[in-house]
Amino acid sequence: PQRSTCRGAPKPPPEREVMVPSWLRALALLASAQSLEIKTSEPQMNVTVLSVAKLGPFETEPEACDYCAQSFTKAGGPQAGPVADACVCMALPDADNAGKFTMFCATPPSAAGYVKQKEGCKCKFRDMEAMGKTTCKAL
Repeated sequence: PQRSTCRGAPKPPPEREVMVPSWLRALALLASAQSLEIKTSEPQMNVTVLSVAKLGPFETEPEACDYCAQSFTKAGGPQAGPVADACVCMALPDADNAGKFTMFCATPPSAAGYVKQKEGCKCKFRDMEAMGKTTCKAL
C-alpha cells in the first residue's frame, strides 16, 4: 500500500496495456450475444407430440395392463423419470398372435379411437367391482 505524503493523495499506479488473446475476445463477444433477444416476424406454432408405446404379446388383457402400469414408459426408473407418465394404458388384440394381447400406452385422446377400432380396451387398475383386480373395459 502507498502512503500519502504531506503534499497530497497517493499516486495511482501507472496504467498498463494488457494484451487480450483474440480467442478470449471472441468468447466474450459470443457470451454477450447469448443475452440478445432475436425477434422474427414468423408466426409461432404449437406442436403436439404423439407418445405411443406398444409391447407384447401377453396372455390376457389384464396382464398387458399390469405390465403397462409398471412399464418404463409409464412409471420410469430409479435414475430416469417416465417417458410419458400421463399416457393411458390400454390393451388390444395382437395382430400377429391370435388370442394374445398387446400393451398400448398413449397420450392423445384420439388413441382411444384407434384402440376401439382394433377392438381393444382401456385398463382399469384396482377395479373394486372385480375385487381390486385389474380389468380392461371395452371402448
